[in-house]
Amino acid sequence: MELKIVKTPELKVTVLGCSGSYANAGGACTGFLVQSPQANVWLDAGPGTLANLQDYICLSDLTAIVLSHEHADHWLELPVVYNAIRHYVLCEPIPVYGTIGTFSLARKMCENIEESFRCNVISDKSSLVIADQKWRWSRTDHYVETLASRVEVGDSSMVFSADTGPDWDVTQLGPVIDLLIAESTFLSHREKEKILHLSARQAGMMAQHANVSQLVLSHLAPGEEPSQHLEEASEVFAGEISIACVGKEFVA
Repeated sequence: MELKIVKTPELKVTVLGCSGSYANAGGACTGFLVQSPQANVWLDAGPGTLANLQDYICLSDLTAIVLSHEHADHWLELPVVYNAIRHYVLCEPIPVYGTIGTFSLARKMCENIEESFRCNVISDKSSLVIADQKWRWSRTDHYVETLASRVEVGDSSMVFSADTGPDWDVTQLGPVIDLLIAESTFLSHREKEKILHLSARQAGMMAQHANVSQLVLSHLAPGEEPSQHLEEASEVFAGEISIACVGKEFVA
């Protein structure tokens, strides 16, 4: 009998929320659990993602929280977690990485923020190591300072576009992207409105340009038809494409 060796995934991403701007019925705004052998990182903490996070880990098992920008649909669970840690979980303060604008708002809602979090400002071209995960960031084409993330664990890599318009180049975060989670807020017929978000077509073009192995479309606005986003992206990207949905797991 042939011996089969099963490799444990080095980098796994679980969707905690993926609705753009506001959650659809039963859904949640943007958030992902990025896991590796030595770390559990919560990437974006949009409304509704805290409940889903706890299907996988306890708050006390979080290694860090990374927030892409200050728009409410990407971080507003933070004040809730602040109270949870302060009054109930009673774990050590969790490291949080985010922009100046995000922390400015968070401090207004969390009067003694250091009781629950260790706040670390990141910006364009920042890089650091979280346990066995190597992170770096690139500022995107959005209304406020917004940071796309690249995570590497061993030979595996994942990029999260965060919110961006089409004038950001994903290759600023380096070559060889195994998994790209890209926003796909609307379809191409709205591109002429010059909204600083991506259409499904633009997300597909971004993935094709960067020679991405696997593309995941996220941040669809409520009411959008996922099959149309898949169809539009597949017209310009030849690789594997999926639609993010709560609970779905992806391996880089």
